[in-house]
Amino acid sequence: MSRAVTADHVLFDECIKAFRPDDECWVPFDKGPSHSFLLTPFNLSVPWQFDNYYIDSSVEVTLPGANSAFINKVTNPDSVGTHNSHLFGIALSAITSFCWLKPCKSTRDGYLCRRTQLTNMDYSELALNYPVLVAGPGANHSRVSETKLVLMHKELEQLVSKLLDVDIKTYRIVMQSIRLVHLSLLTKRDDFGLAYLLAISAIETIAQHAIKRNKVKSKHPKEAEWKLRAKEDDMFKELLESYLDARGNNQYLRERFVTFIEQFAPLESWTSYIEHPMSHIADTIDGFEHLTKKNWFEKYPEDLSPEQIKSIISDAYVHRSCFIHRGEQPPHTDPNPSLYRFFQDYRSYDGYEVTEKLLPNYELLIGLAKHSITNWLYKK
Repeated sequence: MSRAVTADHVLFDECIKAFRPDDECWVPFDKGPSHSFLLTPFNLSVPWQFDNYYIDSSVEVTLPGANSAFINKVTNPDSVGTHNSHLFGIALSAITSFCWLKPCKSTRDGYLCRRTQLTNMDYSELALNYPVLVAGPGANHSRVSETKLVLMHKELEQLVSKLLDVDIKTYRIVMQSIRLVHLSLLTKRDDFGLAYLLAISAIETIAQHAIKRNKVKSKHPKEAEWKLRAKEDDMFKELLESYLDARGNNQYLRERFVTFIEQFAPLESWTSYIEHPMSHIADTIDGFEHLTKKNWFEKYPEDLSPEQIKSIISDAYVHRSCFIHRGEQPPHTDPNPSLYRFFQDYRSYDGYEVTEKLLPNYELLIGLAKHSITNWLYKK
């Protein structure tokens, strides 16, 4: 059971329990029909029926400036109960964000969830939770084609079904990782470095469970020779023991991160994983299919060697570490490179020396997070 009063604060563990109550000793404070809200960055033009919950079509609320809000009322499963029913909505918003790679939100309290009929004032209050830019950079993102909506419904249905089917330990691990992807999508516009960190951390969360340390740990080629010398040299023996102790404490997190992506998001699938940054225009406006074709100056995964790909992924983990330990932003110069689907070029100058390398786009990282985690989940 959740807190008596959530006080406009989210503890996501409560949401994890509310979404799958049977295995978490969730005891509804008050049984009966309950509701929550899903706020999407696009217009959901048709209602969606699922096995044990229902999502209404969007009510669009026009806000000042070039902003709107898309509010979808959710009929929760009966097991949720009426007390703090918004916790189900928060969990659902995390799962939908992860599934569609589009930032969704819910309410931080359940006050309006208790009302069966909503007034215009209620909708205006709900709209304050998630204003969406619907002009300029947001003009083409707020509309999704009917064909795409059908695919999104099916994908969400399959993911939720799997989350409810796996053992509770796996469910909890995956939900924690899903939440990291959710937060990454929500914070990208405010802080690219934080969004980057959260996307990498989402992958790392599962990688630590999927890839065991012994699978990637390394052994120095001269270790056998060192052990022979240590038998005759006490000082060298102390040095070797210190080295072995330090190696024993190394969790090889970066190596496990890289291996996890190689295993569960193989390079040959990346093109199907990552949408072109202009696909939202090509999907909704006829005659713009040419925008999604490969540019002559672009690098695609198949243009690079396995060693180059491994180096790019490994560097991404380093950039994440630089942010978390030093507050140092990733070296990317464009958060939304519309002309580059997978990588962007990076150049740094030190006097007359120029360093050039490829950086993974945010869309590539978040796409790898979704598909590697999902592929691991479906093998459970």
